[in-house]
This record gives sequence, C-alpha cells and structure tokens, in this order.
Amino acid sequence: MKFMLDATLKIIISSQCQLGEGAYFAKAHNCVFWVDILGQRLFRLHCQSMRVSQFAMPEPICWVMETEQGELVAGFAKGIYKLNSEDFSRELLYSIDNEPQQNRLNDGKTSRQGFGFFGSMDSQEQAPSGKLYRVGHGKAPEVVDQHYTISNGPAVSKCGQFLYSTDSEKQTIYRFSLSAQGELSNKHAFIRFTDSMGYPDGMTVDNDDHLWVAAWNGYGVYRFSPRGEQVQFLRIPAPRVTSVAFVGEALEHVAITTAAVGLDESVLADYPHSGGVFILKPGVKGIAETPLKL
Repeated sequence: MKFMLDATLKIIISSQCQLGEGAYFAKAHNCVFWVDILGQRLFRLHCQSMRVSQFAMPEPICWVMETEQGELVAGFAKGIYKLNSEDFSRELLYSIDNEPQQNRLNDGKTSRQGFGFFGSMDSQEQAPSGKLYRVGHGKAPEVVDQHYTISNGPAVSKCGQFLYSTDSEKQTIYRFSLSAQGELSNKHAFIRFTDSMGYPDGMTVDNDDHLWVAAWNGYGVYRFSPRGEQVQFLRIPAPRVTSVAFVGEALEHVAITTAAVGLDESVLADYPHSGGVFILKPGVKGIAETPLKL
C-alpha cells in the first residue's frame, strides 16, 4: 500500500542514506544536519541557499549537537568529538570505553539546561547491553540508565522537567523526571507501540508540549499529547522513518530522516525516496534546541 503525505511537503532531499538519523537544526549555523550512520556520512543543508553538502567520516557518526560557543560536537561509534565547521575534521573530547565491543553510540539530544543525553546500543540488535548517558556542565559522560537493546530518541518536555527515552526493540517510550541538575528519577513506561505502529525511533517535542515520534517500519511520525495520547499521524512515503526535528529560523518546518537498509528491491521500487529526508510544514511550531554546555 502506498501512502500520501498529509502535510504540506516542501522538499525531498535524495540523500540515499543507508541509515539516515539525527536530524538537528543548528541555529548559529542556520543549517540542518543529519547523519548516515552506516554510510559514515554527515550531511548539511544550508537553510538560506538550500545547498546540501556531505562529508565522509572515518567511522559511524550517530548525532550532531551545537555548543554554547556555536561549535559542533558529534557522537561517533565509540566517542564524542569536536568537529571543525570548515572541513569537518574531528578532535576527540571523550572516549566511551565501558561498552561491549559490538556496541556503538546511537541517538542524542540536549536538556533545557544544556546537558547532553545520548544512548548506546548493540549493533546486532540482540543484547540489552545499551546505556543512556549524560554529559555536560564540565563533567565527562556518565551512565544514567541501562539495559537498552536499542537506545533511541531522547527528547525533553517543553518545561524541561521530563525526559523521554526509547528502547526501540521493546517498542516502549519511557518517561523520567528530570531535575535542573540533570538527574533522572521515576522511570516508567509512557507509550507502548503496537506491531501495526512499528518501532519508536527518534523524537522531539513541539511548542505545544506534544511528543513527535518517528516510526521505524511505521511509515510516518506520530504525535502524542503530554498525557501520551495519540493525536496525529503524519504519513511519509518511506517505511523506515528514523528521526524528526523542527528546523528553520521560525521552527515551523520539520525535517524527517529515513533509512533504506534492509529493504528488498520490491519495497524500494514502491518507496524510492527511502533513505531521503523530507521537509514538511505541519502547522505546528517547534522549540529551539538548547546548545550543549560542555
């Protein structure tokens, strides 16, 4: 079955990602960034010129964040690096040494106070060996939760008092209480996906405090109320939807990444934009991401 988009489509970027992820709007650069984790590429869309550039990376790159100084920091498979914004060469900030060999980092996001939260996962998607980390405010990465098979999509409520974290393999989004000091407590299952919904992946929160969740094998993005009730589904013509972020100066557009990995030829023929990025105007505004305070 082919789906049509139910929001105003602005552009489809044919980035042909194996595993597109990590959509992020860097305000100081006026750019949208995203990554192809398996393809080991970083992409940049200049919002003014609409020019897309891509940069090869020496290992899988999993997410990008902007710092208070307007610098770029990225999570790679085994560590966190500062990126040179001209040639995108990298400088090691923190090595993540306490992970099993088959693990790599995955998705990441900042809190309203500028802490960075990011996860790790078993690259074979079998063992619950993944963790959730916190970094920032002068402290090296610390484990704040664990036993994830695929740690995904951290997101923070509008008020900053709740953090959402996903274990995609369990089809479960958890909610934590989040203190101003970055401490987590009161973990509980907040939303559970059914098989027909797919698997929850990357997430963000809009200006109405609703949670947007990309659905792997779910053909779109779900929007949930602050009480966890589904209120909208944004259909995308690609099965494997991986991340969603509000972008642009007015934060009235969303960038949605997708993946082509694992899809057979017949599915790719029906959904030729799999692995691309969709820019839409959903009629809702987002919240500016707080820069990472290292």
